[in-house]
Amino acid sequence: MPGPLFNFSAYLGAVYKGVGGALVAYVGLFAPGVILIFAMVPFWARMRHNATFKAILKGVNATAIGLVGAACVILWESAVSDAADAMVFSVALTMAVAFGIQAPLCILAGGIVGAILHPDALNLGQVPYCIDQGFTFSDVDTAL
Repeated sequence: MPGPLFNFSAYLGAVYKGVGGALVAYVGLFAPGVILIFAMVPFWARMRHNATFKAILKGVNATAIGLVGAACVILWESAVSDAADAMVFSVALTMAVAFGIQAPLCILAGGIVGAILHPDALNLGQVPYCIDQGFTFSDVDTAL
């Protein structure tokens, strides 16, 4: 998220050297991206009609989606500790993917659902989710 990063860099610059430091830190973080954008504008008109370039962009887009999906899987283990967390995740994911609701509204709804499920509110879904409950596959084999 660039917004918080820019704000934090300006804050650190201000702490270190006052208002001048804040401006230098902000411009130092902001300027490379702006320069890169203006450097690419002359080439963009030609490149966006190139079939090879379009194929490369589709591949980059697919890669980005795969990396976001992998990050979600990796974060699942540390972020989801009980059934309430899994319910909040499921509600937000369903809103975003199935119904196409914008991310800020999904985040807001996730916060509301999480607050309702919190132990200080209704205390719903506070059952450990990823902890071994003593189930073994030998129990299944003997039942068959």
